Amino acid sequence: MGELHARLDAAARLHPGSPTLADFRADEALLRDEAEALAHARRIVTPHRDVAALFPGRAEVLDWTMPAPRAPRPNAGPLPRIVFPGPTAGRKGAYELREALAGVDAELVAMGSRLEGAGFWDGVRLAAPGEHWLDGADLVVFPAFVDSQPRRLLAALAAGVPVIATPACGIGPREGLTLVPAGDAAALRHAMLAALESRAVAA
Repeated sequence: MGELHARLDAAARLHPGSPTLADFRADEALLRDEAEALAHARRIVTPHRDVAALFPGRAEVLDWTMPAPRAPRPNAGPLPRIVFPGPTAGRKGAYELREALAGVDAELVAMGSRLEGAGFWDGVRLAAPGEHWLDGADLVVFPAFVDSQPRRLLAALAAGVPVIATPACGIGPREGLTLVPAGDAAALRHAMLAALESRAVAA
């Protein structure tokens, strides 16, 4: 929780106007109790690569269970389609994605609640999701500062849809996955453009 607070505090400094990035912090006594308990743990067992990295020499890293692959319907539209598979929240990298999309000729499927405000995506070309959330997806992007269970990212990778995420999403390097630093909109934009160009050439 202490690490979680530190990451959210860093994100809140980047985006001081966000209504969500500073809205909750755990009690200091709880943080101390958790830190003490973790300090005495002999092993930390987790599939989350970023969590494991916090405990060098003590982490036992499990493999994520990959979902059964499901072939999504191809994109039949004139523009590439990017899917943001989480709520529109600062902690999930929504501000970085919005900045990275400026001037990009693509449409965005923004899933989940609009926690940063109803007009957050104004100026971005939005599209409704298909019958299945991966239908029409050319790229899945999730530049989160914190994330615990990357099920949708794993589903996209299993389906052969390229994914751009951050180490905070907990998935180690693998085919189809591009990792960028959290909070770096320029690196995100560069990775997105490269992925879309590669997808266009393959098509």
